Amino acid sequence: MSLNIDRSQLLLVEAAMNQSRNMIYHLVRFMKKNDVDDIKERLRGMGRNIAKTFYNYWKPTESVDIVNIKDVIVTIYKKILNSSITIEIDELNKLIIVKDSKCALCKYHYEDVGKFAGCEVILGMISQLIELINIKNQSKLKIQPLEVRESKAYGDEACIQVFKYE
Repeated sequence: MSLNIDRSQLLLVEAAMNQSRNMIYHLVRFMKKNDVDDIKERLRGMGRNIAKTFYNYWKPTESVDIVNIKDVIVTIYKKILNSSITIEIDELNKLIIVKDSKCALCKYHYEDVGKFAGCEVILGMISQLIELINIKNQSKLKIQPLEVRESKAYGDEACIQVFKYE
C-alpha cells in the first residue's frame, strides 16, 4: 500500500517530528565525521528550503511588520512546529528573542553533536518565510537569523533562538 499525498496535503497531516529530529542529528553527526565546516549554515539552508515549500501552500498573513511580528512568529511556530513560544522584542538592539520550552527539533540533550541544534533549521525557516511574505508587499521589515543562544540539544532547559531585525 502506498501513500499518495501531495505537499499541500501535508499541512493537514500531523508531522512526524521525532523522525525529523532524529534525521537532523544523524545528519549533523555525518557532517561532523566528514569535516564539513559550515554545518550551521547548511541547517539554516534546510530551514529556508522548508519555508519556500510551505509558502507555496500556506502563509500566516499578507504582510509582516514590527506591529504584528510577534503574532506572526507565534502562528508559524504553532502551525508548523506545534509549539507554544514566548517572544521578547529588544528594541534597543533590534533583536527578536524566541523561547521555546518544547522545541520539536531539540527535545533531548545530544552530547556527541557539540554546539549544533535543530533550532538552526528553525532560524532559517522563520526568517525565509517572513522574507517571502514581505517580498510581494514591499515591507521594509527584514529579520536575519543571529544565533541559537540556548538549546535542549546543548543540555539547556529551553531553546532560545535570536533574530536580528531591521
